[in-house]
Amino acid sequence: MTYSALGHVGHTYAFALQGWQDRDEFPRWFDLLGEYLPHRSPSMSLSVSSTRPNSIPVQRGPPLFPPEPVTTPHFLPLAPHPGNTAPPPPRRPTLAPLPAGWTRSFHAAPAAYPHDLRECHGTLSRDSHPFGDPAPREGESKAERHARLDHLTRAAVQARLESHEWTLEEGLAAQPKGMFVALERWKRDVPLGGHTIVCTHPNGTQKEHWHPTLRRLLARTRDSSPAIAFGTGAPLDYTPDVLIDDIWLMDHHNHGASVDLNAGAYGPVEIWDDVGRDILNFVVHVLPGAKAQDAPPWQLSWLADGAAPPVRILGFGGSYGGVGHTMAAHSRPDLYAGLFLADSLIAPKLQSAEDFQEPDTAGHVRAALKRRDGWPSRAEAGRTWQQLDFYRAWHPEVFALTLSHGLVRVDAEGKTDSVGDPDIDDAPVVLATPTWAEAAVFMEPVSGARSWDKLPTLHVPVGFVVAKSLFPLRLNQEMVWRPPLARNEHLPDTDHLCLQADPAAIADAAWRFLQTIAVGWGSKEEIRASYDRIVDDKAKL
Repeated sequence: MTYSALGHVGHTYAFALQGWQDRDEFPRWFDLLGEYLPHRSPSMSLSVSSTRPNSIPVQRGPPLFPPEPVTTPHFLPLAPHPGNTAPPPPRRPTLAPLPAGWTRSFHAAPAAYPHDLRECHGTLSRDSHPFGDPAPREGESKAERHARLDHLTRAAVQARLESHEWTLEEGLAAQPKGMFVALERWKRDVPLGGHTIVCTHPNGTQKEHWHPTLRRLLARTRDSSPAIAFGTGAPLDYTPDVLIDDIWLMDHHNHGASVDLNAGAYGPVEIWDDVGRDILNFVVHVLPGAKAQDAPPWQLSWLADGAAPPVRILGFGGSYGGVGHTMAAHSRPDLYAGLFLADSLIAPKLQSAEDFQEPDTAGHVRAALKRRDGWPSRAEAGRTWQQLDFYRAWHPEVFALTLSHGLVRVDAEGKTDSVGDPDIDDAPVVLATPTWAEAAVFMEPVSGARSWDKLPTLHVPVGFVVAKSLFPLRLNQEMVWRPPLARNEHLPDTDHLCLQADPAAIADAAWRFLQTIAVGWGSKEEIRASYDRIVDDKAKL
């Protein structure tokens, strides 16, 4: 497979994929960090006792990667949303009730306007095939299937590499249709003066995947366990009250229920910057007005900055959803009380168009495009997925939410069914997030490196949860100590999608994160000294 040489097109990391099977297996990601990482580092996770979390020690000596920025600073400003009307709430199966004292509501929030790439806007919908129809052909040979998937992958890669990051003036002159993000809100009936949390998710997943973690987190009480610091497990000075009043769960603009809201408005490409811009747009221009209302409507309003009292949030992000929070918090640290990042991998790989001439470099795009995307029923989808190691690794509650909200009913023509009862499994289903949209997210040549460049000047508390390494631990070590106010915990036996695999562990880590925020996060020097004490204690054993 070859791609036309387009010259240097941004920088980022890429994941190489090895050992692909014929179906729906999620990519096994590996780093392609070239000369920086000639071999994988041995384990460097620290834990003095079984009661303390594992963590990654402070980096000593010169950095592995050059300290100079690897990208030119860029973050497209936000313009007012054009005010077009959102479609009605999409039909989904009924969710389990919230814990006592909490009320759920659903909303459509204006997305960032315009989106960063000219080609992010267009006329595509869930049932579109911008890179060609990925469905297997009757009688197709293995060689023919391979060639067809090569063609689809080449089209997806070319679309992103040839896309244009326009100026705000260009975007406003084009007047694209405004997009929306789908939100689910959990609001405490009697506020306690607690935190507001905004949750974002990994690629190919959905906002509902936070439910099992959040339920466990809200079930914790002040007396659940001794208060220990996030990362080190050191006893805190006192046991604080952890107060949460408001939780907003976001489907990224080309995922899940957001796909229903933006039908006919998508282009074929995606850039991770827009995850950060959508979050920032929500926190600055939408959330303050929504919080000021007792019962905000389905479609939330876009307000100028300062039109309502600002809201300071905690950003909870999984994978690239955490990268979006990193970008948003860097732009407006005054609106962030902290970041809790569930294996949000941020790396400084320099990526050029020539790198994408290697078949493995685009393997994650290829894998998304060849996924099966339709089944005769939810039950049949469940039976299929239960045969796959990827889904068997997920917690049963997350798996059930994937069946209920990761799939949507379609009619005989393959169009989204807006009439049938979603609680009855009597119709064909397709992926809520189409394979072409998932592939577009994987094809990202710049945003990871832009986020890496922001880390040293990210002046908010950052709690990294690092799962079983897709990157060598040496790279993770540099990443988690790059922000000045960072702490970390390590889950060495849990795969990248730790939010999906082990919600109990993520809830425990989030509880420690919140308790440490409440007692006092500490200065850069205090944090590093506390991790060094773990090294000293381990040396004495």
